[in-house]
Amino acid sequence: MWDVTNDGPIDFKKEAKPTWGAKVQMRSTPVKIRAYIYLCLDLPSADDDGSSDPYIVIWDTVPEVKKTEVVDDNNNPLFYETVELMYEVDKIDDLESYPPFIFDVYDHDDGVFDSTPDFLGRAIIEPEDCAIKMFDGNRKDKKKEWA
Repeated sequence: MWDVTNDGPIDFKKEAKPTWGAKVQMRSTPVKIRAYIYLCLDLPSADDDGSSDPYIVIWDTVPEVKKTEVVDDNNNPLFYETVELMYEVDKIDDLESYPPFIFDVYDHDDGVFDSTPDFLGRAIIEPEDCAIKMFDGNRKDKKKEWA
């Protein structure tokens, strides 16, 4: 600790720490991404009758678990659901800086003896491989469209 009485005034040029001149890292930009989940094909059977009761758990940066509805007795389920994901990225226009989208597929079990979900598969999708439409919500020239 610096004692002004004994040591005198602080000479910041002489006492400066190397981290004081370091550039501060830019804060991540929050991005909302809307994912349209349509279907799964040829899922493995996890039930005794040769089918599965699949649902999808979507990885997101928020603590709330996001998942689709369960489709009963189907190895080729149609979901047709929309999920909004929140990500934080360094560069909003650089899709390679975005983390990948991770979708885990599970089989839902209601049984008394086996109530733990069975893992059926995982899809990892890179953002640069997606059809992404960038939208800036702060544009002045946007037109309001009412559905």
